[in-house]
Amino acid sequence: MFIKNKSIEIDDDDIFRNDTLNRKETIIDLSKFIISTTEPFVFSINGSWGTGKTTFVKLWEAYLREEYDTHCLYFSAWEDDFSQEPLISILGELNEYIQDNFEDNSEIKDKFEQAKKFGGKVFKRGVPAFLKGMTAGVLDFDKGVESSLGAISEETAKQLIEDYSKEKEIIEEFKERINDVLNLIDKEQPFIIFIDELDRCRPLYAIELLERIKHIFGIEKLIFVLSIDKTQLSESIKSQYGNIDTDNYLRRFIDLEYKLSNPKIDVFCDVLCKQFELERILNEKGITINLNHHFSFLSIMKKMVVAFDLSLRQVEQIFAKLNILFKIIKPRFYDTHLNIFIFLETLKSYNSNWYYEFITTGKNKEKIKEILLPKLTDEDWYKDISVIIETLVDVVLKNETEYKKLIDEKNKELETIEDTRSSDYIKLQQYINILSYSPDNWGDYTLNKQIDTVIKKIEFLDKFNMENG
Repeated sequence: MFIKNKSIEIDDDDIFRNDTLNRKETIIDLSKFIISTTEPFVFSINGSWGTGKTTFVKLWEAYLREEYDTHCLYFSAWEDDFSQEPLISILGELNEYIQDNFEDNSEIKDKFEQAKKFGGKVFKRGVPAFLKGMTAGVLDFDKGVESSLGAISEETAKQLIEDYSKEKEIIEEFKERINDVLNLIDKEQPFIIFIDELDRCRPLYAIELLERIKHIFGIEKLIFVLSIDKTQLSESIKSQYGNIDTDNYLRRFIDLEYKLSNPKIDVFCDVLCKQFELERILNEKGITINLNHHFSFLSIMKKMVVAFDLSLRQVEQIFAKLNILFKIIKPRFYDTHLNIFIFLETLKSYNSNWYYEFITTGKNKEKIKEILLPKLTDEDWYKDISVIIETLVDVVLKNETEYKKLIDEKNKELETIEDTRSSDYIKLQQYINILSYSPDNWGDYTLNKQIDTVIKKIEFLDKFNMENG
């Protein structure tokens, strides 16, 4: 079964035991801040894909419950966007929370029933026009009622204004009832609702959810924490309203934003390797690899993604392919194959055109060397993977005759270096050893043949769409 990258398990007895991205200190500091206010507040955690936003907010929720006994709930907006009305989604989550935690408290349940009745009136009347007017919709009261209604009849304008007043009254009643519920739940601390994956929702649903949070749920003691990829959410907004200033638009709804930093690439790769269970799969096939070795596929992966400056999403997709690859390979698939795979996959992620030209015509060899070799060279020759990469680049597309000729040329070049302890001699010797090495018992499974094997596996893996999810 294919293993998807999933969020960590949270141990109630040790919340941060699996906190591999080291978010503990940030969560502790943010917790002190968030519980210090009871004003209506919308806070966003902004991070690009792969920064661990879902794990972060789940850890934060667990910490607030454990350390401060704070009432809070978490839900994924993306999983709930089947609903046509975000108001129903939020009320549904609150209803479930109250049922689970205050089943025997009739006063809280009665007050919430009253709130739901007014919420039903809001929904029944349709989304109030004045709310849409706040966000470039039907009526823009910020620009003046007179100019907005100038084109319609006096009688129609009068009716709209009367409806506007009634809608405001209903919403105020709704807010009062929700506020009563929150005071009964906890008189001192705020109630915190974490909403995750808003940027993955249908664009219109995401926009309407923001509207409801700000204008209907702007209630004392109620705090919303939104987990978002701001860049992606901005694209959703533009899909509905055109090329608008999304930063300014989002400021209408979000009071304060915290940017979640990217994890260190070494840590990120270690986490993905563990979550995709790569070592376990290899061990079950009888393939033993020391992942901490300087020349292991994982060590090379860490250096290659930095050299090519790949995104976290690109890195995750390579690990997803490794997971599939490890399931289909046989024990005769050696560590050399894995290093070849990492080199070619990272190259393809960096520039797919370069990759396909490289494996079909040998083009771009010098460009690849120019980018990679200076970044991969290490003064300690036993950590220097630039020799491995240079060898791979030189060998691609070489037939048997060309391959043997390359070995002869390098041996002759080695003889011209007098100082056998120099770095030039050691690196060239290592280069020749890589060319001469064959992992099978017959000595004929040379590097060029291994490259051909890996390219075929990559062609197979390319048929999978790694963009899903």
